[in-house]
Amino acid sequence: MTSRLDAQSDLSSANTNRPGPIDKPLTEPTSHYRFVISLEPLLTVLSIVFDLVKVILLGVPLLFREIYSMIVPRAQKDVRGQVVLITGGGNGLGQAMAQLFAARGCHLVLVDIDLNAADRTAEEIRRKYGVAAAAYRADVSSYEQCQQLAKKIERDGSGPVDILINNAGLIMFAFVNDSDVERANAVIDVNVKSHVWMTKVFLDGMIKRKRGHIVGVSSMSGMYAFPWGVVYSATKFAVSGFMASLTEQLRIQGLSKSVRTTCVNPYYVATRKDVVDFLQKPRFAPLTVDQAAREIVRGILRQDIIVTVPRLFGVFTRFMLFFPVPVQQLVRDFLIREYELNNNLHT
Repeated sequence: MTSRLDAQSDLSSANTNRPGPIDKPLTEPTSHYRFVISLEPLLTVLSIVFDLVKVILLGVPLLFREIYSMIVPRAQKDVRGQVVLITGGGNGLGQAMAQLFAARGCHLVLVDIDLNAADRTAEEIRRKYGVAAAAYRADVSSYEQCQQLAKKIERDGSGPVDILINNAGLIMFAFVNDSDVERANAVIDVNVKSHVWMTKVFLDGMIKRKRGHIVGVSSMSGMYAFPWGVVYSATKFAVSGFMASLTEQLRIQGLSKSVRTTCVNPYYVATRKDVVDFLQKPRFAPLTVDQAAREIVRGILRQDIIVTVPRLFGVFTRFMLFFPVPVQQLVRDFLIREYELNNNLHT
């Protein structure tokens, strides 16, 4: 009995070890397969080269179009009857832009932490241009207050907002180790958060109406580092980055033709006494408020994605970024003479 079971066990084991129809022995990759694998890096490189050629062929006409537009500016869009909301609209640059838009038949919504200034500007616009102008107080660095502002504008019938200009901002001239913490926090909050929260609150309405324009007022200090105001310059770089990212978001969403963006980078603007007092010996004279406002509004109406004031300063700044940092520093020292800007910060 035992021998019979052993025989059956041996037979079962032999059957188990015998290769079945699906148990084929492993073989080395064929020469054809190895050839295809070896071609993969080459095909990747060829694909990249093909795409690069495509970019060049499509990009050259666009480049010449941009150069041509610097000589012959694009036509300005008609904004008569549209509602323009300007943060920091009670004074300075915001006030000057409000006047220019009102002259073109726009209705204004002026938002400012200084409600009295916004009220005065709104009253002047209504009297001088015969358009609607409303004034609101809000801390635009607060998301909750931005939400409440949008609800008030809708409830009062002052909207919907067609052009949003995020202009509110604070300035601080100080090296980073000399920066007052409370002031630095305020500069960061107002200069950066206001752009994000105001855009978040009003963007959905623009998308639904398939019409809108969002403008972010940055600075030349957001293109080229400003050592005399490290925290301030950092916030302006943040604004430029936010606007660039927003532009690309709308483009990949297929919305860039209906909701436009413009990032504004002005040179020093003599908006307040502290700016004028700081600029003791600038190599190039600061812009007046009216000069800056006029060029900014023209750029917005041309629907330019980036507006620099003066225009050639932007071209020069982008050109300088191609060079190594030591070369850029030579430009700062000998052409801009940045070290002469203000003697009080040398110590």
